Amino acid sequence: MRIKITVFFLILLAMAGQATAAFEELEIGVAAQAMGGTGVVLFGTGSVLFNPASIASAETITATFSGRLPFSNMDFGTYGADGTLPLTGRWKAGLSLRYFGGELYNEQMAAVTFAGMLTDDMSFGIQPVICRAEIADGVSEYGSATAFAVNAGFQVRMYDRWLLAASIRNPFQARIGESGEYLKRRMDAGLRYEPSGGMISALTFSRELDGTRVHVGQALPLGPLTVMAGVQSGPVTISGGLETSVSGILLDYAVITHPQLDLTHQFGVTYDF
Repeated sequence: MRIKITVFFLILLAMAGQATAAFEELEIGVAAQAMGGTGVVLFGTGSVLFNPASIASAETITATFSGRLPFSNMDFGTYGADGTLPLTGRWKAGLSLRYFGGELYNEQMAAVTFAGMLTDDMSFGIQPVICRAEIADGVSEYGSATAFAVNAGFQVRMYDRWLLAASIRNPFQARIGESGEYLKRRMDAGLRYEPSGGMISALTFSRELDGTRVHVGQALPLGPLTVMAGVQSGPVTISGGLETSVSGILLDYAVITHPQLDLTHQFGVTYDF
C-alpha cells in the first residue's frame, strides 16, 4: 500500500509539467512557516493546506484563525479560517477559507478536506479547492474568474520517531479565466524526526514552476513555550516563532525575513472544542 501511494504521487508530479502559474500563495500555517515552510510533515488544522493528510489524526473539533502581513504591509494581508471535524471511523473533514487583497483586487479560496487513516501508520487526504479572483472594474487579462482544483497528500509513520510525507497541489493543471493561466502547482516531500514529545526536526523539498526549494525547520519545547526556527532557499529566508497555550487557546506567532524586503509577520489562534 505504501509503495503504491508513493508511485501514484510520482506519476502526478510527472504530469504536472511546467507552465506559467497564477494566484497568490494562500497557505498561512503559522507554525509551519516559522519552521521554514515544512508544513507537509506537520500535524493539525494549521497545516491542512500544506498537506491534506495533516488532520487525519485529529480527535476533537478544532478551529484556527490566522493572518499574514507580507513585508509588514497591510495592503497585502492574507486572512484565513480552518476547521476540523471528526467523522465516523477513521475519517475527518476540514474546511479552509482564505481572503487576500482589497476592493480593487482580491482573491478568495475555499477548500474542503477529507482525510483518514488507511492503516495505523499511514494517513491520506484529498482536498477539492475553489479559487476566485475579482477585479473591481473588470479590466485585466482575465477579469473576475473562478477555477476548481484538487490537492492530495499522505503521511507515513516510519518506526516510532520518523515520518515520511508528500503532498501535491493542482496535479491536473486547473486554469483560471479567459487567459487560461494555470493555478499554482507544487509538490512537497520530506522527513520529520521527533526524538521526544514536541521536539521536531524537519527537512522538506518543494518543486515549483521556478525550481526546487529546500526547507529546514526545528521546534523545541521550553516549558510553556515552544520555540520554532527555520530556513529555506529560493530566495534564502530565515524564520522563527513562538507557540504557547493560554486557558486552552493555542497562540502562534511567526516572523520571516527577506533578502531585500521588510519582515513578514504571521499570527494564529487555535481552539479545540
